[in-house]
Amino acid sequence: MAQHDYVIDNQTAPNFRADLNNALLAIVSNNSASSAPSTTYANMIWYDSGANILKMRNEADDAWINLGTLDQAANTFAANILLASQAEAEAGSNNTKAMTPLRTAQAITALVPDGIGDGQTWQIVSRSDGVNYQNTTGKPIMAMVQGNSANGISVSSDNVTYILASGGSNNNFICTHTVIVPNNHYYRFANSSGSKAELR
Repeated sequence: MAQHDYVIDNQTAPNFRADLNNALLAIVSNNSASSAPSTTYANMIWYDSGANILKMRNEADDAWINLGTLDQAANTFAANILLASQAEAEAGSNNTKAMTPLRTAQAITALVPDGIGDGQTWQIVSRSDGVNYQNTTGKPIMAMVQGNSANGISVSSDNVTYILASGGSNNNFICTHTVIVPNNHYYRFANSSGSKAELR
């Protein structure tokens, strides 16, 4: 641990050698000391041994930049980086900050929709044939009915154009029709005499 002004004065040979060795010792120890070097240069490295922080002088030579913290007991280094807040992680728009495992989990929870069936239960519902219903649960649901194979369940994104999502077979036998209805989409049952259920 040593510091030096990195100026080798005119002096006798033994003093020159000692001065040069001190300068080299300062270099190999990253100017380590508990206080900052009295003589500084742009981009100079200083290991603050009192705080265990590796620092670098800025380009203007008027301030220190913290590069990271060292744990001498564990022999580890933690870089001084900008970390995203929970709000920034969930917004997903910042491209300059790092994500911790916690922030990543929070962003996934906030941004990834729950899968169908997650937190939902099957319920017997009262639905009339030919009536348009809208899924306003905030997540996809599954609609199911038992009825004639030629009938079934139709879905629509705009409540105007409907697509037969399950059914339409020419065979006249009883079967179960099941469709997934995205959030805010519409659906209706057609000529299905069996009980109707929804996973919502």
